[in-house]
Amino acid sequence: MLYYNFDGYLGFQSRFGIVEHGNGEKSRKNKILLAYIKQPSLFKEAVETGDYSLINIASMSELKQTMLDRIMQSGEGLKYEVKLINYTFHSSKFETDVYKGLCEDGDPKACRYINHNNGGRAFKMKAGKFFRSLILETEFGQTLPEQVLVWLCEEFAAEWQTFTLSTFPENKLYVNDNFADIYDSERCVGNFHSCMTDQGYHTYYKDSVKAKAAYLENDEGNIIARCVIFPEVYDENGKVWRLAERQYSTDCDDVLKRALVDALIRGNFIDGYKKVGAGCSDTREFVDINGNSLADKKFYIDCSLETYDTLSYQDSFRYYNYGQGKAYNYQESHYGYCLDTTDGSIDGNDDDDDDEPQEFDSYHQCNAWEVCTVWVHGERETCDINELDDFIEINGTYYHEDDVSHCDKCGEAYLPANSKYSGITDGDYCCDKCRSEAEQEYIKENWFYSFFDKTYFENRNDLTTYLHWDWNVVNYVEKTISKFSLDKHSHQFHLFDGVYYDRINPMTDLPYYAEETEVVKAA
Repeated sequence: MLYYNFDGYLGFQSRFGIVEHGNGEKSRKNKILLAYIKQPSLFKEAVETGDYSLINIASMSELKQTMLDRIMQSGEGLKYEVKLINYTFHSSKFETDVYKGLCEDGDPKACRYINHNNGGRAFKMKAGKFFRSLILETEFGQTLPEQVLVWLCEEFAAEWQTFTLSTFPENKLYVNDNFADIYDSERCVGNFHSCMTDQGYHTYYKDSVKAKAAYLENDEGNIIARCVIFPEVYDENGKVWRLAERQYSTDCDDVLKRALVDALIRGNFIDGYKKVGAGCSDTREFVDINGNSLADKKFYIDCSLETYDTLSYQDSFRYYNYGQGKAYNYQESHYGYCLDTTDGSIDGNDDDDDDEPQEFDSYHQCNAWEVCTVWVHGERETCDINELDDFIEINGTYYHEDDVSHCDKCGEAYLPANSKYSGITDGDYCCDKCRSEAEQEYIKENWFYSFFDKTYFENRNDLTTYLHWDWNVVNYVEKTISKFSLDKHSHQFHLFDGVYYDRINPMTDLPYYAEETEVVKAA
């Protein structure tokens, strides 16, 4: 029986095959999806239930939607509702109020929620971290591999930030033939992490294919996000699509990429686009404007490219059939040339091989002089040692910034698996020491001190007062005591007119100077 519906060996290769880049460095496509469907427990459950839907997921887009649906279904028995964007999750302790997760202070990266395990008070937490907590409360969520869990949290955090910021009215959309500017580092804000920047290869889009430049400018007139639109893309049935190619943005900000896509959809410029985030380098990972996967579609564009013509590195339409003048986003059997090269042409430039960088940066998909190992969503990658802005070093190893947490006490980065959670502060910490110090500070600032018990209590109603005789001032001073201790040690106190005293005059069995002295109120 065929359990994994890959459409044979070629289908598997198309979806998960090894791709060779640049100088021969290789990587596997859709590693996160493959990590999910190859779980032994998943296969065992499919055999037992006869339901093979989870191991036949075909794309990253389908994986995301399926995971979200299963997480929401799995949590339906939990007590409280958590409404975020258009999703309704459930939790045993968290709930959203009328703000539906939006922070009153306008923080677009955090979610507001009520914690019923901590006095029913309102807190806020980083969106990805909060979403991780919701996932792990569900039975289904607890079965997810770490790299899938990290990826889902990253996807939600980006989607939440785009949602909270809604639109970018200060930014302006352009769709034109200005390819020169979108590959010009002086016009683009920050590092777009594109190996084609300033290379002069942008003329490919005017000379060899039908394409449009699409970009967002900020209020200062600088480009903050860009992509290429192919307005005449054909599928296997002859239908014509307008597809936006992979997006690039200031410092690889996914929120800006999503803002560009949203602007293109609102302006009716596209019918689909390359998926934002993980999986965007896969040639098949297009989605329609409603987010439905188009990974099963076989797309191609018309392409007139001589071997010596200028070529810009192609993310999707990279399999070129020279004789037919077509470039495909899948390995058509007669394609002949692969256009995912940074050499500037099909023939390349071998004159200065010794002066060209020979290492391959798999994270940025381009060559580099020197690379190091980095970890991205649980997968090993290589990265240019001069382009490590997206990574944080922990004990000599580089981890993607979205895969690490920062201690709520000292601010140091640590791996989420090593988190020390506090139910008192509702925070996560890098070590027991930070957690303990944070709890003590929080308790002193927010709880109520009992003088008699020499400790703090979370609820003010747990305490009452008594009058303590202080020989230093020769008078009574009001002090606090827990109601439990007052009841337990009632024999140590004396009640007069509804007031408890810890010491009275043994000669009169009355409070000292009851008729002459006013009680001193404690500060």
